[in-house]
Amino acid sequence: MKKKVALKTESFGAEDIKNPDIKELSAWISGQRRVSCDLITYKTETLLKSQKNIDRPCTGGVFYRKRIEESIDGLKGGFLKSEPDLSKEDLIYDARRVAKIRKRARVALPSPLSLGIEDVYYGDHEEFVSSLCEIYSKLMREQRDAGVLSHIIIADRFSPVELEELSKSKTSFFSPLANASVLSLILDYRQDIAIYPNKIPVIKEIMNRYEVNSLTVIDGEKSHFKELMNYFDPENVISGGFEKPGNPDYWKKISEFSELEL
Repeated sequence: MKKKVALKTESFGAEDIKNPDIKELSAWISGQRRVSCDLITYKTETLLKSQKNIDRPCTGGVFYRKRIEESIDGLKGGFLKSEPDLSKEDLIYDARRVAKIRKRARVALPSPLSLGIEDVYYGDHEEFVSSLCEIYSKLMREQRDAGVLSHIIIADRFSPVELEELSKSKTSFFSPLANASVLSLILDYRQDIAIYPNKIPVIKEIMNRYEVNSLTVIDGEKSHFKELMNYFDPENVISGGFEKPGNPDYWKKISEFSELEL
């Protein structure tokens, strides 16, 4: 007799979300009297509110890049010209809004190196990357203190310095375009990993060399999850999402695909 299984669902934020039209933005702004806000605030809030049925919500993502860049003192025109420091006010404000909308929500951030910052100050690549990681550590600590649960760092690939310095208990890593070497590098530091369905064969190939506590499949369908039941217990397989623009009802679909009959 088949039994019904509801997998946990989690968000990894978004690459971006659709820009609002003038009517939508005007209606939103009218409710923001006497508070500071911008388009990033709107997107951060809208993305989180769309995840009401997701067990582990997350806002932010690749589009949050501009907020981070604007918060790094010493960065001008994409060039790091002096020792970086963190201007934390807007980041804390974002975190407080996030915590007010949804308790235990996470925030996704593009990785330090994916910002594409050019170093004209240190002259030493490892020292440069380490300085950016220190800024990220401060950023994440400030947002956690303001009510955010934890963070996800997003990049196509990570440097060993990024993984070494940012791998904390409250930090996860996600590579949308990960190949076997990137996944292996992440698994050197974390035992929870997220992949798209086309990487399931890769995980099956390398998991005998690594401890994998839980596997999140982004945009997974029922057939993918059923396949993984041969390798994982249901509580260790998660239905995940990473939103891209122009996909209405995206998070509703993520929830629907998480319900299986085994």
